[in-house]
Amino acid sequence: MTNITPNTTPLLKTIEDNLAHYGDAAAVRFRHLEISYRQLLDMSTALRALLEKQGHLKPNVPVITCSRSPFFSNLFNLLLGIEGITYEPISLNEPFDRAEAKAGKWQAFLLLTDAETASELSAISERAALTLVCDTDFNYTTTERPDNTGKNPFQLEDCVYILSTSGSTGVPKSVPIKSDNLQAYLSAATRFFDIHRTDRFSVIHDVCFDFNIHELYVPIHNHACLCVAEKSDLLSPATVENFVDKHQISFWSCVPSFINHLNQLKKFGNHRFNSIRKTMICGEAFPMVIQQAWRELAPNSRIFNLYGPTECTVSVSGKEVTHPSDDDVLNGVLTIGNAWDDTTFYVLSEGHISEEGHGELLVGGAQVFDGYFRDGKLCRDKLVEEPLSGQLLYRTGDIVELSPGKPNHYLGRADDQLQIRGHRIQKNEILHLIRQAVPCSNLAVVEKNSTNGTTVGIVLFISGEGLNEVDIRHQVATVLPSYALPLKINIGPIPLNKNMKVDHKSLFQQVNAEVVS
Repeated sequence: MTNITPNTTPLLKTIEDNLAHYGDAAAVRFRHLEISYRQLLDMSTALRALLEKQGHLKPNVPVITCSRSPFFSNLFNLLLGIEGITYEPISLNEPFDRAEAKAGKWQAFLLLTDAETASELSAISERAALTLVCDTDFNYTTTERPDNTGKNPFQLEDCVYILSTSGSTGVPKSVPIKSDNLQAYLSAATRFFDIHRTDRFSVIHDVCFDFNIHELYVPIHNHACLCVAEKSDLLSPATVENFVDKHQISFWSCVPSFINHLNQLKKFGNHRFNSIRKTMICGEAFPMVIQQAWRELAPNSRIFNLYGPTECTVSVSGKEVTHPSDDDVLNGVLTIGNAWDDTTFYVLSEGHISEEGHGELLVGGAQVFDGYFRDGKLCRDKLVEEPLSGQLLYRTGDIVELSPGKPNHYLGRADDQLQIRGHRIQKNEILHLIRQAVPCSNLAVVEKNSTNGTTVGIVLFISGEGLNEVDIRHQVATVLPSYALPLKINIGPIPLNKNMKVDHKSLFQQVNAEVVS
């Protein structure tokens, strides 16, 4: 058993087959640097050759990638993905002990980093069988540690990458995505978006967020160009405008919370992202009020709302919502669209699996992973069989409404249902009602728990101009049931996590500090 060879790597074959036509076209842009497809192929080939020469390209031994530079962190993953060499990215935008935990599950691994980041990774590097450090001229220095040659208990055949997702548990779960999963996504996304080789894609997300997989591989699959942003490019509408204009971004991807962040800052100038022609939204519920904010910021863009868990390879459904119909909106939130080709949706309700109705969403198809590493119990809990076909279905934990002939709707997380004084209500429902009364889109609701774990009420976080608590309390009292009225209202900036989503974990810890401690 070996890693995927260059001859069977779909992305590599795509580049090689079209080298005569697109070899000199831009594949990657960062600042003033531009890498052509011919140069990208040379770089991926050189990296594979170095690993083979060192004798470390072995079955079931992944490459862990890490860099503080958004350019290197994305480039490393792209080169390995093209060559079909299994990799797992770790990020220094998260606590270091989490990065160590990701590396710690491997008995044997290689480490790929850059010269500026290497000194921060000594604790991980000391456990690597081989550490490769890349300089700004793309030359590598290597450090071998012959004693670090354990045997991994996992099978990595055909595995392209591994991402860790914690969901609501905080415990990293390793999700291996195989070549067939990725290829199914690339084919489905290409059909859905009608991508052209002249498109330029934004790359703005952390490499440990599955949105980054879309940003890296969809453009390469279509001979387009990916443009890597720095943190300083994303600070405000003005810096985003500069980034978009500089690279003439035509295809933008982000989560709704990032649009909300920009919308709160647009008072500092009348900025527009005029070159953007298509926008992919994913990762969170997409409220209509945020769609309207994006239409103002990117007036020439079509808008697509997509849905998909990490375990299902980025996205498995979507719909254009530039001009949504009434049926496309439920409780102020836009539809997640229909399942893509080769993907099937079911709902699980009261132990029964059906193709329509209200319940937990189950996903089947070519994009669904085979199971988590090292966690048989979780696999048994999250992967179930469809009774008639025997097809494996992934339990998403998301509550949806599937309706034949009508748009599908996301209603919230199964673990987001609150029970307050005997009444059950979803957080998304509370947010929808508040938005009807308060002219503000930047909201978050967090449950307040007692020491015995009972939810005693909610705390409202809200950010915007001209807000005061007295007015807000009067406004929400007109739409919320008494048991859902906020115990406390916090007016001020709402934190985002490294994936640009609302940082619910930090807000929960803030609200329940005495319980968490």
